[in-house]
Amino acid sequence: MIPSLLRRSRTLALAVVAVLGLAACTSSGASSTAATVGDATISVSQLARDADLYTFLIGLSDAPCGTPAEGETQEAACNRLALSNDIREEVMKAYAAEHDLAVEQAAIDDAIAQVEQNLGGPEELDARLKEAGLTRAHLEALARRLLLFNLVVDDVVADRVDEDQLRTAYEEQLGTFTTVEASHILVADQAEAERIAAEVTPETFAKVAERESIDTGSGANGGNLGAFSESEFRSQFIPEFVDAALALEAGQISAPVQSEFGWHVIYLVRRDVAPFEDVRDQLQAEQSTPIFDAWFREQVQAAAIDVNPRFGRYDMDSLEVVPIRSTADEPAGETAPVTTGP
Repeated sequence: MIPSLLRRSRTLALAVVAVLGLAACTSSGASSTAATVGDATISVSQLARDADLYTFLIGLSDAPCGTPAEGETQEAACNRLALSNDIREEVMKAYAAEHDLAVEQAAIDDAIAQVEQNLGGPEELDARLKEAGLTRAHLEALARRLLLFNLVVDDVVADRVDEDQLRTAYEEQLGTFTTVEASHILVADQAEAERIAAEVTPETFAKVAERESIDTGSGANGGNLGAFSESEFRSQFIPEFVDAALALEAGQISAPVQSEFGWHVIYLVRRDVAPFEDVRDQLQAEQSTPIFDAWFREQVQAAAIDVNPRFGRYDMDSLEVVPIRSTADEPAGETAPVTTGP
């Protein structure tokens, strides 16, 4: 998996806070280069602004901008994080242009509204932006770039997803997509349970449970134990109870079942299996990370990525900028802070 703030940004309210480093504009007057991605250049001044924006907005959630390696400053770690995401964005831009992907203004407005709600209102957002020397234009630029990233991810996954793999995953997770709702009447002895099982019906079950069940918690609720996924149901209740309940058809009432708690009469209220079509999007989302990571690695391997050694080197395993730590890492050097030029 590509470890990136971008990859954690499926929920816009959190994503915009986490990835504001993508909001800076490219400086046409920069005289030095932080990295090149094919024909695209990421300038040192662009990186400086991006790092500042990361520091500000990630700080809103009390998190640091980047994780320093041993002996590395926090500022250098933030620069690496920002540069890793800037490189990633350059790779995504080409795909977006080729496939005519664009972000609608309404989606940008919604993203900013979510950030405002997260902070307690538009006034608080404006105050914090002003204090940091930022504007809403930075935030709008971020939202557009982040949402474009998500569009690319969705498009790549939709194009590459294997329908047979989705159906296999569906079968493997069927317990997750099956909802079980059961009620029971718990009594102390077998004879009493047999009497109840012989007399009770689905229509009278709740009243009998209220009157006779020694499980006062569920008894007060007509014996109803609630609705669970089948997987949860199996983990929440004792095996003999689960086996007896799942052996029933929906609407059936069991013969008495003994457990360490007493004797149960079980009513399977429902057992619904969500159709594949209803959960297909969820299954696809679960597979999106490995599918997208494989695609992104292909793009990076085909691209010519060159990182200024003062910020580190591009690592093809992690697909991130990492510190240069020894003479074996060419060229040698240490990640360094950057400053915005005049």
